[in-house]
Amino acid sequence: MPLPNKITIGRENWVRMMYCMKHLMKLHPEYYDMIKPFYDQMYDKYPYNELDPFDFDDNYKVRPRTNIERELDKLADLNSKEKDLPVGGDDGQEVFNSQLNQLVWDLGLSLPSWDDDVNNERNNNNDKT
Repeated sequence: MPLPNKITIGRENWVRMMYCMKHLMKLHPEYYDMIKPFYDQMYDKYPYNELDPFDFDDNYKVRPRTNIERELDKLADLNSKEKDLPVGGDDGQEVFNSQLNQLVWDLGLSLPSWDDDVNNERNNNNDKT
């Protein structure tokens, strides 16, 4: 079935679509360049309150967020936190090593390198005497 020339949607559904596109651009920056021009055209044509997108009336009371909105916000927050984490380098490797050491310790195991540390300390103490 071919699409009609014009499609009419309610403002609530239009705002949901815009809201989802905005979150998609945050969650997947690789799509930002592709989505942003379309989003800007739609926003210029039909601007809406981005701070409270579902505020349609003058006396509108803030409604509770839907599950989808909460999940999108969580994903956007996680995505931004993930970008803030150090990748590679000494800091990232140090964090990884400490977490690995803690995991091995929690399992009741020991790493051969831990024995080397103990042996090195013993050798250093023996050298002093």
